[in-house]
Amino acid sequence: MNKIRILVAEDHKLIRETWTSILNMDQRFEVIAACADTTEAITVARKAHPDIILMDINILPLNGFQATASLSHIVPDSKVIGLSFHTEMLYVQKMFSAGARGYLTKNSGCEELTDAIIRVYSGNIYVCSEIREKGFEVVALSQMNIPETSPLTSKEIQISHFIQDGLRSKEIAGKLNISVRTVNVHRYNIFKKLNINSSLSLVSLLNSRDGYTQYAANGR
Repeated sequence: MNKIRILVAEDHKLIRETWTSILNMDQRFEVIAACADTTEAITVARKAHPDIILMDINILPLNGFQATASLSHIVPDSKVIGLSFHTEMLYVQKMFSAGARGYLTKNSGCEELTDAIIRVYSGNIYVCSEIREKGFEVVALSQMNIPETSPLTSKEIQISHFIQDGLRSKEIAGKLNISVRTVNVHRYNIFKKLNINSSLSLVSLLNSRDGYTQYAANGR
């Protein structure tokens, strides 16, 4: 079996070197580069096409979300796993919306890190146990036939599910405490990104192939 080629993008030297050392001790993996910023990471990824990119969210000059979105265009075959101290759902969903296929907190252990790499490399989506225990649903954009070149934001995903449930703009606005006009702007952006022209088309898309992957019963 060929080794899984990994690029580490992490601005903290100790963490970067620790991950590199741990992964290189495992015969299944090879860290081909350990980058301190996203400019270097994108340059290396463009040339080396790693199998897996471990992406810190709070990295510069592009943050982890921006870098992941760029990498999904530049090296679409490379799979990104987000790594962060953040456990808030907004950060997790935003990382997936940018194109990531995995999310780990920095409280995750070595065993979970290696398990995530194997699972994501094999084509699965992975969310660490700390996030799953909080009750989290990952919207699998690939299963919804949503173009990865224009992923929905976390707010657009939330509104899409309300539309799927049959709520009108006024009802959605009330639930989210925003104006009807704002809801309609989000609705327009959703339709544009997904290349559809009606709520019926959106519901059909969401219902196709289950529309999303659940990691907990109370995920929505």
